[in-house]
Amino acid sequence: MFVGPRMKRDLVTVTPGATLEEAARLLTAHRIHHLPVLEEGVRLVGIVSDTDLRNATLDGMFGGADRGDSGRPVTVGEIMTRELVTLSPGDTLDDAMLILSRQRFGALPVVEGARLVGIVTKADILSALLSTLDIEGLGVRIEVVLRRDVKEVARLVAALADQDVEVRSLVLAPHGPDRYAAFVRLATIDVATVRERLRAGGFELPDLSDFLD
Repeated sequence: MFVGPRMKRDLVTVTPGATLEEAARLLTAHRIHHLPVLEEGVRLVGIVSDTDLRNATLDGMFGGADRGDSGRPVTVGEIMTRELVTLSPGDTLDDAMLILSRQRFGALPVVEGARLVGIVTKADILSALLSTLDIEGLGVRIEVVLRRDVKEVARLVAALADQDVEVRSLVLAPHGPDRYAAFVRLATIDVATVRERLRAGGFELPDLSDFLD
């Protein structure tokens, strides 16, 4: 999955000279948490968040540096983040997830060359995961532990096909050094029968009690 199809393209932006009050009104009016900061309507020079605005307000209230008569910063340019990490539309959501998680960012600007073309947020990543896992559709998820061998994955798929049950999604995750955990979402209400038949076929299906010992 790529960033391009998931990023927001209808952007709300500010200039470095915009006041903090203007930025706060935009965030509230559009129900967003981040504003890219542009110079001359084109060049990305920073990003400001609702957290930045709250911190600036607290900084002024509790004796921050003197930046005016009130001792508070007054423009976006004074508080925006200038050292930006950006993505391109062709980067993957894997890239975006790693950066957002490791750097603890809430959003990342998306650029083509020097031009801002979008923004991708944690909410966009979560939406992509929900879509991939098909969580909103009818179904029940089961976990099957497999040897780390693609033939075992094929055997699981064949066993499910023999039961004539619809697979809504299937995700493989590492499970120790030599095994997979296969998380399968099935469109069935008779999950007990599916589990019983898989176990009869030699598959390992953990129970809740296995994690409580």
